[in-house]
Amino acid sequence: MPEFYKSIRNSTDEKEMNGFSAIEIIQLVLYVAITIVGLVGNSMIIITLLGRQTRRIGEYMILNLAITDLATCVISIPLDLAERLSGGFPFGSILCYLIYPFQTVLMAVSVITLLSMSLERHRVVMTPLRPRVLPRTAKMTICISWIVPCLVLIPYALVLRFEGRQCMERWPEDWYVKVFTLTNFALFYVIPLTVIAFSYIRAGLKIRKELNRLDYMMADSHRSQVQYTKKRTLQKMRITKVFIVAVSAFLVCMLPTHAAWIWHDFGQGWESKYFQDVLIFGNILMYANSASNPFIFGSLKNIKSSKCFACCRKSSDADARGGCFYELRVGSSRLYVGREMALKESNQAEVKLLTRKNTPNVETARV
Repeated sequence: MPEFYKSIRNSTDEKEMNGFSAIEIIQLVLYVAITIVGLVGNSMIIITLLGRQTRRIGEYMILNLAITDLATCVISIPLDLAERLSGGFPFGSILCYLIYPFQTVLMAVSVITLLSMSLERHRVVMTPLRPRVLPRTAKMTICISWIVPCLVLIPYALVLRFEGRQCMERWPEDWYVKVFTLTNFALFYVIPLTVIAFSYIRAGLKIRKELNRLDYMMADSHRSQVQYTKKRTLQKMRITKVFIVAVSAFLVCMLPTHAAWIWHDFGQGWESKYFQDVLIFGNILMYANSASNPFIFGSLKNIKSSKCFACCRKSSDADARGGCFYELRVGSSRLYVGREMALKESNQAEVKLLTRKNTPNVETARV
């Protein structure tokens, strides 16, 4: 990731090159492809969610994650690509203090948002009868997810120096950079992903237990209610799986970059001639995570329509107009119909029961 590039990155060959090698061409193609896919996909998520009058807590988190991923695709990747092509840092001394920390903030916001998603899903599954979290709380959580990384990364911004054509880190002692690397690895990878794993494991076990209990329930006059409860539980399982896939993708895509810098600071990575290419491909994999989230959280419908990119709206409108639309996999609108049907059938069952109880009294009166 560009923000983690230390002196090894900035001391790369500055000799003039007549062309690009095969590995550099592959890197450039991947950069461009990830940028385009991430730009289109995350824009559709943002347009879809902003077009809704009301949003659930999970949707606020997905919106924040999409904004972060979009910023990564339109800011981090182009800046990294420009630096790669120029062979130095072409943005000047002021941006030297801003670009790398900002790119690190984007990564940190992503993991904090995923952590917030897991805690909210854990709360919904484990304590479903508790009052819902208000949108104001979700907005405060999003603000905290941006403020905390900014505060943590202030020391990193203070050690950056623009020297010649390079933006380099100048730590007072060697052990400072080791502490910084381990702190980032712990705060923005190990600790949050451990909490996330614990939350989803507990939630998954609870959902599985509920499904097993529903399979043994007798549904006489309240069969529709049992069916609705089972559908709702299955929906919890489906949404939880979507979030688990998102976290798994984040875990896999972020690990190579963290591992590369641990190798650099605690091993002999800085002496290896392959470290630069390993780090760049690790960053590409990390950037790919920002482009993959739109495919994890949703999918396009009616792709054959010529109005595909002009119709990123809710499914109800899209079906009526016959255009393409982006549908999130975490929606629950279908359950509202099932809930109404369940309540309607339950009321009908209660009416029939009352009618049966009153029938003998009517016949006695007639006699």
